[in-house]
Amino acid sequence: MARLLEVDYEKIFKPETIAALKGKSGESYRQMVGDKNLSQVMSRTEELLPEVIDAEEGYRDELEMLAAQIVTDAYPIINFQNIKIDAKIVGMGDMNIQLGGDEVSAENAPTEAEKAKRTIIKGIGQGASIRGAFGFALFKEYLDDINPLLVEKYNEILKLSLFGVYDNEDAIAMLLARLAQGQKAQGGESEMDYDEEKKQFVIKARAICFPMLVHEIVKGLYSIISTKGFGPDKEKNQAIINTVDTLENEPRDLQYGKFMFDAINKLYIDSNIDDARVRELFFSKIYTMPEMEFISFVENAVNGELTSAQKSQAINDMKRIETLLKKKDAEDAIKNMRRGI
Repeated sequence: MARLLEVDYEKIFKPETIAALKGKSGESYRQMVGDKNLSQVMSRTEELLPEVIDAEEGYRDELEMLAAQIVTDAYPIINFQNIKIDAKIVGMGDMNIQLGGDEVSAENAPTEAEKAKRTIIKGIGQGASIRGAFGFALFKEYLDDINPLLVEKYNEILKLSLFGVYDNEDAIAMLLARLAQGQKAQGGESEMDYDEEKKQFVIKARAICFPMLVHEIVKGLYSIISTKGFGPDKEKNQAIINTVDTLENEPRDLQYGKFMFDAINKLYIDSNIDDARVRELFFSKIYTMPEMEFISFVENAVNGELTSAQKSQAINDMKRIETLLKKKDAEDAIKNMRRGI
């Protein structure tokens, strides 16, 4: 593994891993965008967005509820862990969640390994949310009743804005330059909170249109899962967040995160375990690994080079999770029978 100097994927991963990620990114761009150049992508996105917003006018309440339902159906861990979803379609000026935070004191400054682990976890969360954003396709019939052109427009805007822009090096350079000048062009935002009174996690998601809202809800879910990557020191955890969770880091998270997510999610798919709750609990289990072990695991997964020991550990972890879930389900069923539910 390369020596860790800063929060930078090229300093975290070996050159061959970066080459693999860049190759996947280039192939993704060709598949999703075709032969459009950056100017055409940006121009078409600017045309599409107001069309989508106009088409959703009068249906926002329904679409907000549908977005929450889509994610709840696709990620049963939400009901299992009693996670609340607070999702709204809003205007660009109504988003104000701030990433990062106060300056970090020398005493709480995270190590390079801690920053690297958080960077990867955050990237995986972005990747999960990109993959999850297309869940609206399962509700095509319902969306067609609102407007038969919506699904087509949703597909196009996601392919351009989540794949086209973030799989193009020139676009990333432009976005970073705009951020350096204080400009923001967020299509959505999310954060997770914990309601101490109700003992409940809450996903707060805001976006300018329906497919972006689905994306942000999934991102919020993976923010909750990411908490398993922290240690017991709350001040140190906040220092890591303040250092890593910045808008400047998001373009690369969105570029590489989907492939890191895919590599780990493949372990779940290949396990033939038929309980989607295992997937997110497996990710949270991986996040508890020590920093260098975690980085090595993700890197090997991306490169298709997981050792037999790493594969066996992953399968055993998922089977243990599945067994615990079945036991919990059986216990809950007995309790409900006794209550007459």
